[in-house]
Amino acid sequence: MKIEIEKEPQAYILRLEGEMDASTCLEVDKAIEEALLSPISQLWIDCQRLTYISSAGLGVFISHLGTLESLHIPLVLYGLNDHVRNIFELLGLHMIMTIVPSKQEAVLQLR
Repeated sequence: MKIEIEKEPQAYILRLEGEMDASTCLEVDKAIEEALLSPISQLWIDCQRLTYISSAGLGVFISHLGTLESLHIPLVLYGLNDHVRNIFELLGLHMIMTIVPSKQEAVLQLR
């Protein structure tokens, strides 16, 4: 798992590359915790290069939803491939998380 961080005026972006499973999800969890220590208005997760996500990986996002909501920080995931998006949809997570096709759509969420 490779994680790149990009800070833009409108959002703090975590770019994920590789597989997010039980052995790598702690890295993403730590990256989200570090993001929350910064003054951020939105947290975006760029999943364009995320090839796989396990239940442990999903649990990382779910575990932070309450904190993000209480801080009024929207979480937006974008660029999910068909396989990863299907996992979110099968579990109904697209109903509680904002998932959009692209970064451009994430920008539109700001309006």
